Amino acid sequence: MKIWRKKWQGDKGSVDLIQLVVGLMIISIAAVGTLKALYWGYEQLDFQMRHRKAISIARSHVEYLQGRLHSDFDETRFQDAALKAGNITNPLIKLLDERDPSIDYDNIYCEVSHYGLEPINDPQTKGTDFWKIRVYVRWDEPGTNSAVPLNKVFFEARMVPSGS
Repeated sequence: MKIWRKKWQGDKGSVDLIQLVVGLMIISIAAVGTLKALYWGYEQLDFQMRHRKAISIARSHVEYLQGRLHSDFDETRFQDAALKAGNITNPLIKLLDERDPSIDYDNIYCEVSHYGLEPINDPQTKGTDFWKIRVYVRWDEPGTNSAVPLNKVFFEARMVPSGS
């Protein structure tokens, strides 16, 4: 028993309380820094995912407008005249990101709007040469409290009418 007591009381290769506390502090600071970096990276990835989804929504809205212009567009009908005028004052609201499926109030919605559809005419040709289509998608990121949506995606396209 005396041999064990001498080994425990000796200073050879032992760790004292201060070294233990300093080591634990270094490990905890490194762990907190790593977790903060992972959280920040996840937020950036989440934002990029929403931005790509907004681009996809804008592209699909442009394709919808192109389809309407191509297939059954008649400027004398009220719905088509309203479509040609644009919906900047009354944008469509679409789901951009469903954050937690069990909670409804944390979803992120976007406003999808388009300016008036412009027929572009070349004076040397007869009729409409092409249509100019401009679509905006706007949304707010979580944690922002602004009256105007800060994040925007603009998508512009042209479409040649059928039979041209």
